[in-house]
Amino acid sequence: MISHLKGILEHVAKDHIVVDVGNVGYYVKVSAGTLAKLPKPGEKVHVYTYQVVREDDISLYGFITKEEKNLFALLLSVSGIGPKASLALLSSFPIDKLATAITNGNVGLISTVPGIGKKTAQKLVIELKEKVAKAYALKAADTGMGIPDTEESPQVADAISALVSLGYSSKEARSAIAQTDVASNDVEVIIKQALKSLV
Repeated sequence: MISHLKGILEHVAKDHIVVDVGNVGYYVKVSAGTLAKLPKPGEKVHVYTYQVVREDDISLYGFITKEEKNLFALLLSVSGIGPKASLALLSSFPIDKLATAITNGNVGLISTVPGIGKKTAQKLVIELKEKVAKAYALKAADTGMGIPDTEESPQVADAISALVSLGYSSKEARSAIAQTDVASNDVEVIIKQALKSLV
Protein backbone atom coordinates (compact mmCIF):
# COMPACT_ATOMS: atom_id res chain seq x y z
CA MET A 1 0.00 0.00 0.00
CA ILE A 2 1.42 3.39 -1.03
CA SER A 3 0.49 5.79 1.78
CA HIS A 4 1.99 9.04 0.47
CA LEU A 5 4.14 10.55 -2.27
CA LYS A 6 6.78 13.26 -2.07
CA GLY A 7 8.15 14.50 -5.33
CA ILE A 8 7.79 16.99 -8.17
CA LEU A 9 4.36 17.89 -9.49
CA GLU A 10 4.86 17.05 -13.16
CA HIS A 11 1.36 17.40 -14.60
CA VAL A 12 -2.06 18.68 -13.50
CA ALA A 13 -5.36 17.81 -15.21
CA LYS A 14 -8.98 18.36 -14.18
CA ASP A 15 -9.24 15.06 -12.29
CA HIS A 16 -5.70 13.79 -11.81
CA ILE A 17 -2.06 14.72 -11.35
CA VAL A 18 1.28 13.09 -12.15
CA VAL A 19 3.90 13.15 -9.39
CA ASP A 20 7.53 12.41 -10.31
CA VAL A 21 9.21 10.46 -7.52
CA GLY A 22 12.75 9.39 -8.37
CA ASN A 23 12.09 9.60 -12.13
CA VAL A 24 8.96 7.46 -11.81
CA GLY A 25 5.70 9.22 -12.66
CA TYR A 26 2.71 8.29 -10.48
CA TYR A 27 -0.76 8.89 -11.94
CA VAL A 28 -2.92 10.04 -9.03
CA LYS A 29 -6.65 10.78 -9.15
CA VAL A 30 -7.59 13.79 -7.01
CA SER A 31 -10.60 15.74 -5.77
CA ALA A 32 -11.43 19.33 -6.70
CA GLY A 33 -10.46 20.39 -3.17
CA THR A 34 -6.98 18.93 -3.50
CA LEU A 35 -6.55 20.39 -7.00
CA ALA A 36 -7.24 23.87 -5.64
CA LYS A 37 -4.49 23.57 -3.03
CA LEU A 38 -1.71 22.14 -5.20
CA PRO A 39 1.49 24.06 -5.99
CA LYS A 40 2.42 24.90 -9.56
CA PRO A 41 3.75 22.18 -11.90
CA GLY A 42 7.48 21.80 -11.44
CA GLU A 43 7.32 22.45 -7.70
CA LYS A 44 7.65 19.98 -4.82
CA VAL A 45 4.43 18.35 -3.65
CA HIS A 46 3.40 16.00 -0.84
CA VAL A 47 0.16 14.08 -1.24
CA TYR A 48 -1.37 11.44 1.01
CA THR A 49 -2.51 8.51 -1.10
CA TYR A 50 -5.06 5.73 -0.93
CA GLN A 51 -4.46 2.72 -3.15
CA VAL A 52 -7.46 0.86 -4.56
CA VAL A 53 -6.72 -2.61 -5.93
CA ARG A 54 -9.24 -4.44 -8.08
CA GLU A 55 -9.04 -7.44 -10.39
CA ASP A 56 -8.74 -5.25 -13.47
CA ASP A 57 -7.34 -2.03 -12.03
CA ILE A 58 -4.89 -0.55 -9.52
CA SER A 59 -5.45 3.15 -8.85
CA LEU A 60 -3.96 5.79 -6.60
CA TYR A 61 -6.13 8.55 -5.09
CA GLY A 62 -4.32 11.57 -3.67
CA PHE A 63 -5.21 14.13 -1.02
CA ILE A 64 -3.45 17.23 0.21
CA THR A 65 -4.55 16.57 3.82
CA LYS A 66 -4.88 13.46 5.99
CA GLU A 67 -8.41 14.59 6.92
CA GLU A 68 -9.56 14.30 3.32
CA LYS A 69 -7.85 10.92 2.89
CA ASN A 70 -9.48 9.58 6.05
CA LEU A 71 -12.93 10.77 4.98
CA PHE A 72 -12.38 9.15 1.56
CA ALA A 73 -11.62 5.85 3.31
CA LEU A 74 -14.77 6.16 5.44
CA LEU A 75 -16.90 6.83 2.36
CA LEU A 76 -15.43 3.76 0.65
CA SER A 77 -16.45 1.60 3.62
CA VAL A 78 -20.10 2.06 2.65
CA SER A 79 -21.22 -0.73 0.33
CA GLY A 80 -22.37 0.66 -2.98
CA ILE A 81 -20.06 3.68 -2.83
CA GLY A 82 -16.91 3.26 -4.87
CA PRO A 83 -13.87 5.47 -5.42
CA LYS A 84 -15.56 7.52 -8.17
CA ALA A 85 -18.57 8.37 -5.99
CA SER A 86 -16.36 9.07 -2.97
CA LEU A 87 -14.23 11.47 -5.00
CA ALA A 88 -17.38 13.15 -6.36
CA LEU A 89 -18.60 13.74 -2.79
CA LEU A 90 -15.27 15.22 -1.74
CA SER A 91 -15.18 17.39 -4.86
CA SER A 92 -18.68 18.77 -4.26
CA PHE A 93 -18.21 20.10 -0.71
CA PRO A 94 -15.46 21.25 1.66
CA ILE A 95 -14.60 18.48 4.15
CA ASP A 96 -16.32 20.24 7.06
CA LYS A 97 -19.54 20.78 5.13
CA LEU A 98 -19.69 17.16 3.98
CA ALA A 99 -18.90 15.85 7.47
CA THR A 100 -21.58 18.10 8.95
CA ALA A 101 -24.12 17.01 6.32
CA ILE A 102 -23.47 13.35 7.17
CA THR A 103 -23.59 13.95 10.92
CA ASN A 104 -26.82 15.95 10.68
CA GLY A 105 -28.41 13.46 8.29
CA ASN A 106 -28.78 16.00 5.49
CA VAL A 107 -29.79 13.47 2.83
CA GLY A 108 -31.13 16.20 0.53
CA LEU A 109 -27.75 17.94 0.28
CA ILE A 110 -25.76 14.72 -0.11
CA SER A 111 -28.06 13.44 -2.87
CA THR A 112 -27.37 16.55 -4.98
CA VAL A 113 -23.98 15.03 -5.87
CA PRO A 114 -23.99 13.41 -9.34
CA GLY A 115 -24.17 9.63 -9.00
CA ILE A 116 -25.49 9.75 -5.43
CA GLY A 117 -29.19 8.96 -5.26
CA LYS A 118 -31.46 9.45 -2.26
CA LYS A 119 -31.24 5.79 -1.19
CA THR A 120 -27.45 5.82 -1.38
CA ALA A 121 -27.34 9.09 0.58
CA GLN A 122 -29.60 7.60 3.27
CA LYS A 123 -27.39 4.51 3.50
CA LEU A 124 -24.30 6.68 3.76
CA VAL A 125 -25.83 8.69 6.62
CA ILE A 126 -27.00 5.56 8.48
CA GLU A 127 -23.61 3.83 8.24
CA LEU A 128 -21.31 6.83 8.77
CA LYS A 129 -23.20 9.26 11.01
CA GLU A 130 -21.61 8.10 14.27
CA LYS A 131 -18.18 7.38 12.75
CA VAL A 132 -17.92 10.82 11.14
CA ALA A 133 -19.24 12.57 14.25
CA LYS A 134 -16.56 10.83 16.32
CA ALA A 135 -13.76 11.36 13.79
CA TYR A 136 -14.49 15.06 13.26
CA ALA A 137 -15.98 15.92 16.66
CA LEU A 138 -19.15 17.13 14.96
CA LYS A 139 -22.66 16.96 16.35
CA ALA A 140 -25.87 18.61 15.27
CA ALA A 141 -25.69 21.09 18.14
CA ASP A 142 -21.95 21.16 18.72
CA THR A 143 -19.13 21.98 16.33
CA GLY A 144 -16.71 22.34 19.25
CA MET A 145 -13.21 23.85 19.12
CA GLY A 146 -14.06 26.78 21.37
CA ILE A 147 -17.18 28.01 19.58
CA PRO A 148 -20.07 27.93 22.07
CA ASP A 149 -23.24 26.14 20.94
CA THR A 150 -25.28 29.30 21.43
CA GLU A 151 -23.09 31.16 18.96
CA GLU A 152 -23.11 28.50 16.24
CA SER A 153 -24.87 29.74 13.13
CA PRO A 154 -25.03 29.11 9.37
CA GLN A 155 -22.67 32.08 8.95
CA VAL A 156 -20.08 30.49 11.24
CA ALA A 157 -20.43 27.16 9.43
CA ASP A 158 -19.96 28.90 6.07
CA ALA A 159 -16.93 30.76 7.38
CA ILE A 160 -15.36 27.50 8.61
CA SER A 161 -15.97 25.89 5.21
CA ALA A 162 -14.44 28.89 3.44
CA LEU A 163 -11.29 28.79 5.60
CA VAL A 164 -10.92 25.04 5.09
CA SER A 165 -11.20 25.56 1.32
CA LEU A 166 -8.35 28.09 1.62
CA GLY A 167 -6.12 25.38 3.02
CA TYR A 168 -6.52 25.74 6.79
CA SER A 169 -7.43 22.70 8.87
CA SER A 170 -10.84 22.59 10.52
CA LYS A 171 -9.11 22.89 13.89
CA GLU A 172 -7.27 26.06 12.82
CA ALA A 173 -10.45 27.52 11.33
CA ARG A 174 -12.55 26.92 14.43
CA SER A 175 -9.82 28.19 16.72
CA ALA A 176 -9.47 31.40 14.68
CA ILE A 177 -13.22 31.98 14.47
CA ALA A 178 -13.55 31.44 18.21
CA GLN A 179 -11.42 34.59 18.61
CA THR A 180 -13.63 36.68 16.32
CA ASP A 181 -16.99 38.39 16.61
CA VAL A 182 -18.97 35.22 15.84
CA ALA A 183 -22.16 37.10 16.61
CA SER A 184 -21.73 38.91 13.31
CA ASN A 185 -24.24 37.99 10.60
CA ASP A 186 -21.75 38.81 7.85
CA VAL A 187 -19.74 35.78 6.71
CA GLU A 188 -17.10 37.98 5.05
CA VAL A 189 -16.55 39.89 8.30
CA ILE A 190 -16.07 36.63 10.23
CA ILE A 191 -13.64 35.30 7.61
CA LYS A 192 -11.61 38.54 7.50
CA GLN A 193 -11.35 38.65 11.30
CA ALA A 194 -10.35 34.99 11.41
CA LEU A 195 -7.68 35.46 8.73
CA LYS A 196 -6.08 38.24 10.79
CA SER A 197 -5.50 35.81 13.67
CA LEU A 198 -4.21 33.15 11.27
CA VAL A 199 -1.51 35.39 9.76
